[in-house]
Amino acid sequence: MAERITVAIVDDQPLFSSGLSMLLDAEPDIDCLGCADDAPTGLDLVRRAQPDVVLMDLRMPGINGLDATRMLLSDPSLTVRPSVVVLTTIQHDGALYAAIDAGASAFLTKDATPADVLDTIRATAGGREVDADALRLVREFGARARAADTSSVAVLSAREREIFLLVASGLSNQQIAQSAHLSEATVKTHVGAILTKLELRSRVQIVIFAYEHGLVAGRRSGGHR
Repeated sequence: MAERITVAIVDDQPLFSSGLSMLLDAEPDIDCLGCADDAPTGLDLVRRAQPDVVLMDLRMPGINGLDATRMLLSDPSLTVRPSVVVLTTIQHDGALYAAIDAGASAFLTKDATPADVLDTIRATAGGREVDADALRLVREFGARARAADTSSVAVLSAREREIFLLVASGLSNQQIAQSAHLSEATVKTHVGAILTKLELRSRVQIVIFAYEHGLVAGRRSGGHR
């Protein structure tokens, strides 16, 4: 039997959370572990339930979703860092990039289709790949022309540097495994080591790190979709 994906929802609209919870629990491979209507309650829920994925509302009273994401992903009490998917009503690229920079793995607008919600959860669970929209934002906002700073990854082994560049290009664990002739489990281990050594919170932050240190080529886009 395939491993089930566990999810926690942090959103200040109970009706929305309830509907989302029912959608998730109807899936054979996803379990919703609970809902919270503010950031402090949500952080407690995540510490207690240790979900694979957290759906985090960007705008909440008190502690907003951006700060809650930073707090969550730097919490030493979590044995495994969950993937954070930001929920928002308006797709504003600057705000969404800030969420990605804080450690979120992906984002969903609240008018997303059920299929999009489920696909995003499955894709980001366990940090196996970088969300395509998140990658676009990094390329648009994070791309800067600068000399490569190879010393920034000196702490990595040769194999880890190879995996680092493949992650930074947006490849999934499966694609990296095929390219580097490794098992997916080995790739996952390498990605975990890279995150630890570079003190990064998520797979997307590997991409941001690579752009900021001139380790991948990038260009700014002239517009937004």
